[in-house]
Amino acid sequence: MKKCIICGNNKFKLIWHGKLRNSSNGFTKKREKIYQCPICDLAFLKDRRKKLEDSSVTRNIFNKSNSYREFVKFHSPREQAKLESIEKHISFKNKNILESNCGTGILLNKLKRVARSTTGLDSPFYKKIIEKYGHKYFSSIDEIIKSKVKFDIAFSLSEIEHKYDPANFIKKMKKILSKNGVIILRIPNFNNIYMYMLGNSFLKYDYRISHNFYFGEKNLDLFFKKLNFKIVKKFGLNEYTLNHLLNYINVKKRVPVKGLKKYFEKKTEKFVKQNIENSLASTSLIYILR
Repeated sequence: MKKCIICGNNKFKLIWHGKLRNSSNGFTKKREKIYQCPICDLAFLKDRRKKLEDSSVTRNIFNKSNSYREFVKFHSPREQAKLESIEKHISFKNKNILESNCGTGILLNKLKRVARSTTGLDSPFYKKIIEKYGHKYFSSIDEIIKSKVKFDIAFSLSEIEHKYDPANFIKKMKKILSKNGVIILRIPNFNNIYMYMLGNSFLKYDYRISHNFYFGEKNLDLFFKKLNFKIVKKFGLNEYTLNHLLNYINVKKRVPVKGLKKYFEKKTEKFVKQNIENSLASTSLIYILR
């Protein structure tokens, strides 16, 4: 990449030259490079992978399988947590809703009871199950643009970090919004508490072949301003508990969410989670853009 996609800077610093995670627990045989822009802090993979934009391919690599059952098992609790956090800030009632990168439609199934319409956008692998649950389906954003369908709310959760050209993707999303429509994005936060507490012991597992970019609040604010969006709301979402973090610190490697050593009760975990999210040091950031 000759210039930073956000600030236009053309000089970068090397922040990683090592193996990348290429499955749930595996790593690449060869070392790869990740650079960071010293102006806006955007980090990016030197050898970006366009083919891994296909969610069905990526999920087959990083999940146990790409079956519908495995998707629901893995994503249901995660999608529920995202939705509960987002619906505190926006109403979905009588809205025409699109979810890009929708998979089997877990989120759409929950929204169908209140929305005016629900539409899924993803790989053709998911077409059958999306339509089975009564949602409209598109296989590409270009197909939606061509159809001239407009949406009041467009979700893009856990997606732009995978894109080869995130700016082009967001510009296309803008074209399918209604007059007062919004885009809701969930984006992994590079500057999160795990990175601060664990450094490379966390990053060696966080860096992966499927993430072309690593975003943070500073560069995201600049990015969306550059694309002429108004930030209606931004807030933190921490997907893991305090006990999970402490277990990770103790062994200095990835730990499962179940069977953790218990250091604190749920009341304390909830208190700490809220403060992590308020400080925007959470594992993810949620942006609502108009």
